[in-house]
Parts: sequence; structure tokens; C-alpha cells
Amino acid sequence: MASDSNSKNNQFRVVLPVIFTFGASLVFFQGNAHADDTNATANTAVTTTQTSDNQQSSNYQNANVALMTAQAVQTHAAEQTANTDPNKGAVDISAENAQNVTNAPAVNTQPNVSTDQVSNTQATPVNGTASTTVSGTGNINTNGLSARNVQFLESIHQGAVDGWKQFGVLPSLTGAQAIIESGWGQSALTTQGHNLFGIKGSYNGQSVTMPTYEYYGGRYVQINDAFRAYPSNYESIVDHGRFLKENSRYSNLIGQKDYQTVTRLIRQDGYATDPQYTNTLNRVIQQYNLTAWDQEAFNDNINTGHIDNVSVQGDNLKVEGWHATNNYDQSMHHFIILLDGNTKQELYRQEVPGTYRQDVQNVYPNAKISGWGGFSLTVPNSANFAGKAIQVVSRYTKNTNGEPNGGDDLWFNSVNLNTNAGYLDNFNIDAATNTLNISGWHATDQSAGKDHHFIILYDATKNRELGRYEVNSAIRNDVAKVYNVYNAGKSGFNLQVNISPALIGDNIQVISRYSNAANGEGNYVDYWFAPKTFNANQSYLDQVTISDNQVHVSGWQAADASVKQQNHFVILYDATTHHEIARKQVSNVSRPDVQRAYPNIANAGKSGFDVTFDFNRAAYAGHQLQVISRYSDANNGEGNRTDAWFTPTTVPSNNQGFLDSFVVKNGEVTVTGWQAADQSYNQKNHFVILYDATTHREIARQQVTNLDRPDVQKAYPSIYSSAKSGFKAAFKLDSSLIGHEIQVVSRYSDANNGEGNRTDFWFNAIKLPQRLV
Repeated sequence: MASDSNSKNNQFRVVLPVIFTFGASLVFFQGNAHADDTNATANTAVTTTQTSDNQQSSNYQNANVALMTAQAVQTHAAEQTANTDPNKGAVDISAENAQNVTNAPAVNTQPNVSTDQVSNTQATPVNGTASTTVSGTGNINTNGLSARNVQFLESIHQGAVDGWKQFGVLPSLTGAQAIIESGWGQSALTTQGHNLFGIKGSYNGQSVTMPTYEYYGGRYVQINDAFRAYPSNYESIVDHGRFLKENSRYSNLIGQKDYQTVTRLIRQDGYATDPQYTNTLNRVIQQYNLTAWDQEAFNDNINTGHIDNVSVQGDNLKVEGWHATNNYDQSMHHFIILLDGNTKQELYRQEVPGTYRQDVQNVYPNAKISGWGGFSLTVPNSANFAGKAIQVVSRYTKNTNGEPNGGDDLWFNSVNLNTNAGYLDNFNIDAATNTLNISGWHATDQSAGKDHHFIILYDATKNRELGRYEVNSAIRNDVAKVYNVYNAGKSGFNLQVNISPALIGDNIQVISRYSNAANGEGNYVDYWFAPKTFNANQSYLDQVTISDNQVHVSGWQAADASVKQQNHFVILYDATTHHEIARKQVSNVSRPDVQRAYPNIANAGKSGFDVTFDFNRAAYAGHQLQVISRYSDANNGEGNRTDAWFTPTTVPSNNQGFLDSFVVKNGEVTVTGWQAADQSYNQKNHFVILYDATTHREIARQQVTNLDRPDVQKAYPSIYSSAKSGFKAAFKLDSSLIGHEIQVVSRYSDANNGEGNRTDFWFNAIKLPQRLV
């Protein structure tokens, strides 16, 4: 593979495949970059957003997506004229506009977005009158080729011919190598970087990274390496000729006109180690009659050139390039003419002095004008150029008015001056100021003659404009460095909008508009940024404290929806039985810690809650108690609402017991003891069960009446019913039980038969004596 150091590995390696097979493709790995979104240390256990139809949503789109110019949705001027001076505070969304959006139905349409349109700043000759400018595939043989392969040959034709004129590299060789090494232009390296020959490094600072194999330590190792990326196949073809010319290894083939000699020399010089490489090249040259390109190149007539730059710089249009020709004498004048590339209407012409180009002189030393054929033209930009395709014509003529008279014309490809680019630096809620902050830039060539810059807030869900605000464009030197666009240096904007319910829940878009009308209509150009939905919902439960008769909960819920759902409720929910226990409407508590962690959520600074509920712990002993924080637009906490469901907490349940006596006498056993259990609140039936632990079967059960036990109440005052937790029961014993292990079980149950939901206390087993006396 070739590199910037003008070295070619000493073996034949087609760069495009990972395995060295003609027509294969380079493996290309691509990964998504992810931003590191660092959240606060608080963790939200469960959050849901609910609407009246019980749908849940969690929508967020990055606002920094560049978005199109021609839009299907028409915006309409708002009646208000808002102040945008940052020293005078934020602007408002009018109540009328907010109400109109609220009343409008949602529509199922895809939001309009804009896409960067960047000018092509290079052009090559295209006019048919220039004798050495080639078109199509020339006189080569294209029989049997697909339309795609013919198009590929057309893309390399001019470059192959120019490679001979500039560097002395035979066009038939260049064409054959391009076909073989790029797989007819279908290799990954070609499709992504127009790199036909696998030359490494960068071209005018542009490169593409691809996986390839290098030979290290006796084996091939796959690596990722940078390869030159070209604007088109033309530049790749010409650069290939330059590579061979500048590498002394291949000096013996420069200027050779016999293709068989050249194909033998290039393999002999080490371009490839494949012994069949020369034969492969010859077969391709012969099959497609590529020598026809050689004959074109041998023509000594020269009329060629290149546009190096057509771009807007500040308030000027800059045009730079060169034109070399044999049809010239010193009496001639050099004119640059600018045409509308679509209508061919002349927009501007000017005679230009020669700007010396040593690089052109080196390539075309025999042309009557080459080195002094360079030109650099600065034209005051105006609305005449905005959005147009500019075609440059270079003309040598004897007439002082620039009309044709002797000399040559060279018509270059059109260059579009229709860049429309933008970026949102900030599109976030500021909880500290309770505003929506919008900042970014919009640079477009079409802003010429459009002196009014508006920022429009648009509800893409309802297809309604919320408001438009004329802004003073801000200095953006950073944009001017990247985009040679008419207003790039003064393309910035900043706007603060007071938070309104109309901003919450729907897809909200920012539109930047340049207009020639004071109300933002008339003739205008728009840039639609990606929509964003303001529905952030974060929360945390700091504390749940359960006592015998109260539950105290504290925490926070920060939700954008609180702007329109202004009733804050805290709800106690029994997650075991799935029913609500209680709810309370609360006043929000200041939480500066939450605002620091979530500065872009509307109510973060005042999102806390701290509330105490009356609560019968015994009634819910052992149940899963869940706290819900809710914002609602209804006074009763229903309607449209946004919830945060926190992780359930188990209500403490105490269950204690003791067997006081186990007396066997006259064929029966009498047992006494106590069981105090919180769950007896809901399980009112008290049973004492006799259980054979030897055979694992129940012997008998009795429902008992609880007995007073002041001693137990003193020891366990917090357990429900401890004061009346005693029991006494007697059971007949069968002689078959002699010697068995017997257990006493005290049980509270919500069923009359002792089954259902129940809470048991199993006492230690006691072995029956050999005699039941």
C-alpha cells in the first residue's frame, strides 16, 4: 500500500480487500459514540408518566440534530413582539397562543427537520469547447459493461488523461490499475473515500480509517490505518500519477508510451509481487481498448484548469484557481465570468491579473500560459449569489470588454452557494430562573438581503406556532472558521422564554428564520432543529418511618410536567392487596441539592415533600407499603398525572410466643401459653393445634378464647393484642402416640377453620412419656 512517504510495499497487495482477492471489499468497523451523561447520586426507584388514557411515555430527543430548508409546514406570525434584550429579562409565550395549542388535537405527522447543505468548493472543467477536456468514456470498448461500470469509467477518464499531461503516467495503465484495485469502484475504501489505489495518509487534511493487514514478524496482522480521502475519483486518479512521478523507484516508466513496456516495468519496479500482475493489466487494457485514452493524452493541445476555491468569506465571494492553455498570446486579457449555473445568466465579470502558480508551471511547462494563468478574485457578495449554483468561466480574449476574440474559454462545474447550517448549543430548562434557555447559531448563504432574524418556538405535536421573537444576531467567530458562509461570523442567537405549560409534554421545535419582512413572513429561509420533549421525571425517597399509628415519608420528585400539573400529592399504597390506603396534597419543599443535580428540570429547586399519615401499623403488618409521589392537573389527584412509584417497604410485623406448660394426665394433655402477633389484627381466629412431629400429621386443633396476659403486654407493649394473648387448651391422647415427639402450634387465622391467611408460632417438640397417666 502506498503512503505519504512515497513508499509502496515491496509486494502486490490490493488495498481494498482484507483478503487479497480482486473485487472483495475492505472490512469497515464503525461504532456509535455515546455521551457520558452523569446523573446525581440520587436514584429513582420506579418512575412512570401517566396520562388520562393510562398511557406511559418517556420521550427525549437530542436537540443538536441539524435539520432542511424547504418545509411543508407553514408558520404564521404571532401578534406579540417580544423583547430579546438579555438585560431586560425573558420573554413570554402569549396566553392566547398557549390556549390555542392546548385546545388543538395532536396530529400524527413526522416533525420537519433541516439538513446541513454544504457547498462543494472544487470544480473541474466541463465545457465541450476545450479541446483537451474529455467527457464520457471516449473511444474505449464498453460492450457488455453494466451502467454502473460505464459510469465508473466516465469518472476516471479525465483524471487518467490529465495524469499523462501532468506526470507522464500512461492513461491505459492508470485505468487498468483503477479497475483492478478498486473492484470497479465498489471497494469500501473507494465508496467511502474515493481512494482507488489504497494510498495511505491524508489528502488536503482528509482521511478515512479502515482495517487492513500489515506483515509483522513473519505473519499478517490486522490494524486500523488512515487512508487518503478524496472529493471525487478524479483527485484519486491524479494523485496516483503524482505518487508514481515523485517516487524515484518508478522513474523508468514515466513518459513511456507503450503500454506493454509500462505494465512490465511497474511490476519489475516492485509495485506488485504477483507474477501474473503484468498479464492481468495487459488483459484489462486490451479487453476495454484503454489505449484509446493514451491517444487522447498524446494530443499536444492544452486547455485545462481547476477551481481551487469558490466560497463566501465574510461579506465577499472568493474565487481562486488556474487556467493553462496553448491558445494564448501576450496581447490577450484574462477575464473571470460568473454565471448562474442553472439559467446561464451572467452575474459578474472582471478582468484579473495573473497570479503566478509554480505548481501549474511545473506540470505544463510547454503551455503558452500556465504559471501565470493563476487567478484570485474577490467579489462583493450580494443577494444575486444567494442560494445559486455559481458557474465560473475563465476566458482569454483580445477584447477589453471580455467578449470572445481568440484565445480559449474554460467552463468549470457549477458550485452551489446554498449552505444552510445550524446547531443548538443549548435547549434546556433552567430551574434556577424558571426559563427555557435557547442558544445556538444559524449560518446560511441565503440570509443575504434578509435582515430580520427570528427564533420561532413551534409545537410539532399540534402543528402550532407558540411564538416568534426577533433577535439580535451574535458574533460567532468559531462558526466563521468552519463555514465559509455569508453570515457565519454573525450567526449566533440567544433567547430566554419564561416557562409555560404550553412547552411541556409535546414535541417542541426551535426554528431559526432569516426574513426580509418585519413580521418574519415575506421571503425567508428557515432552519428547523430537532424537536425535544420536556418530560423529565426524576425522584428519590429519602425516608419512610413506620410507628404504631403513623407513617412519616420524605423525599423529592422533580418533573417538567409539574408546570402544567400543579397539584402535588403523596399517596400511600398497599402493594400487597393493591389498594390505596391514603393520599395527601402537599406543598413543595425547597431542595437546592436536587437543583444542583438536575438544573434542567423545571421544579427541581422546589421538588421536596415531607408528610405524615395516620397509620394503623397492625392493620398492615407484613404488607408491602409503597409511596407514590404524583403531580396532577386535577384537585383530587386524578386527571392527567405524572407519578413516581418508589420501591415498596415491608411494614414491620412482630410475632412472639411462649409455651408455659405441657401437662399429660389421665390420657390427655393440657397446654397453656401465649402468642402476641401484629397480624392478629386482621386474623381474629385463634387456634391451638396439636401436631405429631414424628409422623408429620396434625392430631387435633381447638379454637380458643384469648386470655388476659398483662405480663406479656409489659414485655411487648408495641405488639398488637399482647395484653390479651394467652391461651389454654386440652387434647385427648391416643396410646398410639406414646413415645412420639409432639409440637404445640399457636395460630391466628382470618378463616373460621384456621386456614386462609394465618400467622403461626411453633413451639419446641416434647416427647410423650411411655405411660399416659
